[in-house]
Amino acid sequence: MNRKELKQQVLTALNCQIVNIQNQITALAEDAQNDAKSSAGDKYETSLAMMHLAQEKLNNKLSQLLQLEHSAKQLPEEKTLNKVTLGSVVKTNYAVFYISVPIQSFVYQNKTIICVSVQAPLIQQILNKEIHSEINFNNLTYKILEIF
Repeated sequence: MNRKELKQQVLTALNCQIVNIQNQITALAEDAQNDAKSSAGDKYETSLAMMHLAQEKLNNKLSQLLQLEHSAKQLPEEKTLNKVTLGSVVKTNYAVFYISVPIQSFVYQNKTIICVSVQAPLIQQILNKEIHSEINFNNLTYKILEIF
């Protein structure tokens, strides 16, 4: 597995989400301007407050996505150790994990890649382990088959 290609797929997915959120924020701002031109009274005030809350949520989501994008850009593209570290692709008997940022899984070379952060409980147990190590988690025994 090519870490550089996986990293690029993660960055592309994050960029799509960022653009989507930015478009939603723009649309919401335009809706607020249009409502301001044609509305008055309590109904207008309630509508404006709801739009403001929605915009706050979108801005928070955008901020989180930008932080994830920044973290993803820092991911190493080359394997340096035979241990599980940030940036590793770990094939287990149950799944393939890309230890990177927590985003939606995707298919790469006909395999589902699960993107997880180093803070994920399972990954906390896998960190610094080597090939053939076994980890018990949630009554399942994960065996590390390969590290890329």
